[in-house]
Amino acid sequence: MKREGCHPTVVTYNRLIHSFGRANYIGEAVEVFNEMQELGYEPDRVTYCTLIDIHAKAGFLDVALDLYQKMQEVGLSPDTFTYSAMVNCLGKAGHLPAADKLFCEMIERGCVPNLVTYNIMIALQAKARNYPSAVKLYRDMQAAGFRPDKITYNIVMEVLGHCGRLDEAEAVFQEMQQDWVPDEPVYGLLVDLWGKAGNVDKARAWFTSMLDAGLRPNVPTCNSLLSAFLRMQRFSDAHDVIQNMLGMGLVPSLQTYTLLLSCCTETRSQMGVCCELMAVTGHPAHYFLVSLPDAEPGGQNVRDHASHFMELMHTEDRESKRGLLDAVIDFLHKSGLKEEAGFVWEVAAQRNVYPESVREKSSSYWLINLHVMSEGTAVTALSRTLAWFQRQMLESGTGPRRIDIITGWGRRSRVTGSSLVRQSVQELLHLFRFPFFTENGNSGCFVGCGEPLNRWLLNSYVERMHLL
Repeated sequence: MKREGCHPTVVTYNRLIHSFGRANYIGEAVEVFNEMQELGYEPDRVTYCTLIDIHAKAGFLDVALDLYQKMQEVGLSPDTFTYSAMVNCLGKAGHLPAADKLFCEMIERGCVPNLVTYNIMIALQAKARNYPSAVKLYRDMQAAGFRPDKITYNIVMEVLGHCGRLDEAEAVFQEMQQDWVPDEPVYGLLVDLWGKAGNVDKARAWFTSMLDAGLRPNVPTCNSLLSAFLRMQRFSDAHDVIQNMLGMGLVPSLQTYTLLLSCCTETRSQMGVCCELMAVTGHPAHYFLVSLPDAEPGGQNVRDHASHFMELMHTEDRESKRGLLDAVIDFLHKSGLKEEAGFVWEVAAQRNVYPESVREKSSSYWLINLHVMSEGTAVTALSRTLAWFQRQMLESGTGPRRIDIITGWGRRSRVTGSSLVRQSVQELLHLFRFPFFTENGNSGCFVGCGEPLNRWLLNSYVERMHLL
């Protein structure tokens, strides 16, 4: 274009910025923005909006906010697209009050929200578990004359499900059918919601409706139905789900096996049935578990076995691997194979499956975070981590000045009731006379510090406490 003597316009530069942004070349997009200004071209509203959207989606909140301010300083007022991008940016960064304030400012300035804006706000409120606010926005959107799209319907059905208003969620499904043909994820959502509500017959009815509609369920939907049957200990129905998965050519996932192993741990009287179901899946995790060797002195054979399995599972996402290893360690611990549980935990920790479980908050101030673990895994992880501190102390001659043991069941917990993790951790600490105290009324965090902590770490039993 330049060779032919054609001069670019602001529209040309906007197109370039947009293209670079779509390709995730953010640096190049900014270079074009700077170049157009150096050549005397004034960025317009589209220029700023495009750059705000690019940076917001990439997670660069500060840059997006600066551009938003600069845009207004040069006399360009935000439009619906700009407000939507900024609301989304603020919400995803965890600044929900600021996002809500900007949404209200948008309306006050006479800028009418569109369907995308409403979807963003409904999704943000849902993610923050502000379910009544999400439902209100949905009603406001309809009152403003907007017809929901598939995204809206999915979010609202999930919100109503979490509120326990499943009949209303079904009514939204019926409403959806007037405009859209429901797809597999919509049916899968209703299977999951009814299953988690404990109504397995409703969950199965929606699963059957999906099949009747000519849709093929995916593995997560089958897992939702399987989980519902397992919770109710309806093992014959659970067996049928797995057989149907295999019959449809679906390959049971790591989550499928994790569900079965967790059920095996919880319902010890039905271990034979659960083991049979685990074998039916044919998942590599089953071979790993049944071929796990007895620990030799030092446990290197168990570590090698666990390492080899994790190499096979390297393509799985971290959350799936964490879920399975949590279930494996919990199962081994509660089955009396505590030495083996400890060695599997060490491999999981070395491979960063639990990235935030042990970290140094500041110099010699450590956090042991157990809140995402099951009861057996938490006790194993705590025992082996304290033993690691002992070894470090013996090697270096200096110990930690403070250790916080976090169970996730304290003043910030969103869940009411008692925690088996907190209870088991407290019992273990009491049993071995760990010098802990709780701070600021946070009953879910046990704190050890100073000379009492260092004296305790020198006890010989610290290395073997996980075996009790």
